[in-house]
Amino acid sequence: HRAGGGLLERGRVYGRIGHHHMELRVPELWRETVEIDHAHAGHEGKKPLMAWAEAILRAHARRSTVLDVTWRGEEGHGSGPTRKFFEKVAAELASREENEACCCWRDVGDADKEGLFPAELPEDNEERTRMLGRLRLIGLFIAKALQQGQKPGLFLARPLIKLVLGDEVGFDDVKDLDSQLAAGVSKVQEWQELKSRALEAGGGMEEEERLRCVTFVNGELGMLENEKGEKVTCDNLDPYVKQLEHECVRRFHIPHQVEALREGIEEVLPWKSLRVFRPEEIQQMLWSDIEWGEGGLEALVRPGPTWPQERQQVAWLRELLASMDTRGRRAFLRFVTASVCKPAATNPIIVYPQVEASPARGRGGGGGDRKL
Repeated sequence: HRAGGGLLERGRVYGRIGHHHMELRVPELWRETVEIDHAHAGHEGKKPLMAWAEAILRAHARRSTVLDVTWRGEEGHGSGPTRKFFEKVAAELASREENEACCCWRDVGDADKEGLFPAELPEDNEERTRMLGRLRLIGLFIAKALQQGQKPGLFLARPLIKLVLGDEVGFDDVKDLDSQLAAGVSKVQEWQELKSRALEAGGGMEEEERLRCVTFVNGELGMLENEKGEKVTCDNLDPYVKQLEHECVRRFHIPHQVEALREGIEEVLPWKSLRVFRPEEIQQMLWSDIEWGEGGLEALVRPGPTWPQERQQVAWLRELLASMDTRGRRAFLRFVTASVCKPAATNPIIVYPQVEASPARGRGGGGGDRKL
């Protein structure tokens, strides 16, 4: 059936040819509806959710129509159930259980901090094939979510998005993906900075202090050797730091995994078309940043029409939200909005007072206690 909205916003486009005005209308988009039977999924011969998701995504991959998903036994239809489908699939793709069945991500436990990043390729051919197939499905899911304007809540690591887009990835991009490895490199970088200050002309150090710093750095570097087997000193410290940074970045060189993601994206749209966006923009479109400041919370959490803006309870709720970590914020949003993504400013969380009659006053006693 036909309906407005979806991939393009309905509206009027006014053009001008010579001295004549012309009114154009954006045509309505076709909507295609699919029903999912998710009751007892995975049991009694029922398809699990991921089987439904893969079938739907592959069938709709080349279509530019608006995808509507409904759930058997539920009356809802339209944007709500469709958003539920994308969010449930994203949650499955990032779940620990799915990752144990098909080792796709490095560590899903750290996903709330740095985002999801593919694991190394397994040596077993069957496991490798299964992993690359899952990454192609993830690429297809990402492209379809972007095409449909859905925010599924799939938090991908920014270095992964940069790799998919063909951007250069440096040490600063990947250092948070392996904190132990990065800590060792960062310590050597500190010694390099100390050495540079000591040897820099006009660095504000006396000659004796400079010699003391150089001696200290050489002592700390005493057990290290570079790739040529040479002892590392202040004289060859700079190329050694570059070597460490290069080796750290190389650990996250995943050409086969990136190619699998691109192949999945290509089933919907050319992956190079995503290069018009910055990596952080794509990350926002797929996940929605829940790092909110005080100003953002004022727009996100608003008092109802019966309460003034400076109401103490509303201010307290904003302070509580600001103190939460990412996991707590996502849990709060899921509880209040049934979504893990931050709502738009045009659809804020409205806080209303709840009035409860005092037991002492009973019915008809008037008044009552007011709380959030």
